[in-house]
Amino acid sequence: MKKFNSVLITGGTKRIGKSIVKFLASAGLNIAIQYNNSSKEAKRLELEFKNYKKKFATFQFDFENSKNIEKFYKTIQKEFGNIDLLINNASAFDFDTIKTSTNQTFDKHININLKAPFFLSKLFTLNLKRKNGMIINILDQRVKNITPYFTSYTISKSALNTLTKSLALSLAPNIRVNGISPGPTLKSKNQTALQFKHQILNTPLKKQVNLDEINNAIEYLINNDSITGEILTIDSGQSLGW
Repeated sequence: MKKFNSVLITGGTKRIGKSIVKFLASAGLNIAIQYNNSSKEAKRLELEFKNYKKKFATFQFDFENSKNIEKFYKTIQKEFGNIDLLINNASAFDFDTIKTSTNQTFDKHININLKAPFFLSKLFTLNLKRKNGMIINILDQRVKNITPYFTSYTISKSALNTLTKSLALSLAPNIRVNGISPGPTLKSKNQTALQFKHQILNTPLKKQVNLDEINNAIEYLINNDSITGEILTIDSGQSLGW
């Protein structure tokens, strides 16, 4: 699977991001992680990979409030090295509707879920040293299954879905750009355990998405050189909306 040397994974200390980190590390890639508030989790990962034969480093940066994303990327290049695989995984996921949303809530989702991937993709493109690279954006089945809830989140992820396809066109043939849209994988902070169980049982397949299935999708996208602009929906059929 190892077609790339070094990966930057945003939001890589928790949940889906952490699973991706461990998967790609086991595949032999150099790993750089962006995190914001999860410094304890970042230190645990640093200890876990202390004797890792490849490079492993964590970098703190706040996509919501920090404006100098170019400086952040230059720091990674200086301290870690060149990146040829970018996985935009960091995400804000707060409940709102058109009636309850505020400027702060809206801007938070746009800054983290859309603006950060946009400018990281730009910096990745401008600084790619190898002939070929790849970008993978982590989306959400909600981009297919629109609801009146989590409005700012859904808008930001839907825009990221469009960006994925746009970049696939503009960055071809040297950089492939794809996305993954998971369904019920891990219980969110907005749910009780019972609510999460009901969400799973309401999908056509009535099963929870396994983290390994997302990792398998990443491996599939990496290995298939003819795939770009594709969004793999891994959601037990949730987005069908039946």
